[in-house]
Amino acid sequence: MFAGCQTTPHTFQRPGSHWQTETGQLQYSTPKRSIIGDCVVTCFDDSEFQLDFLAGSGFPIMKLRQSADFARAEIAFAHLSWQGKTVHSPGKLKTWIALREVFSRLSTQPASIKHVSIESERPGFWKAGANLSEGHPIDVTVEFPASRERFVFHFNS
Repeated sequence: MFAGCQTTPHTFQRPGSHWQTETGQLQYSTPKRSIIGDCVVTCFDDSEFQLDFLAGSGFPIMKLRQSADFARAEIAFAHLSWQGKTVHSPGKLKTWIALREVFSRLSTQPASIKHVSIESERPGFWKAGANLSEGHPIDVTVEFPASRERFVFHFNS
């Protein structure tokens, strides 16, 4: 038989009342496909980020959990599960994992700002535009030029 090592799953914090939670819809598109579903984005400080992407019937398309430099992703349609340090994430997850930086940067915007355009600290990796209301994102578009992936979030007000 096979001998192997088991990695203890990382325990991610459960969102509490001090977390910022946004619910709405997400359209994820690549040059070959487009998927639209419901989403829940939950953030706390710069390090905690959770994204649930669901089909209309509540079927989970993807669950992403991040805490500092550690992440876990479960992608139902690809029967894929991954956990580890974000710097070692598989190529196809790098854009999803970058969403934490986008929402972290949006959360630092003054409540008076109505529209903002931001870019990744890594030149050319992503660019985002967002409409905000009292510091909360309403519409967020994130584009990754190299992979031609696009995330369009529309949150309930």
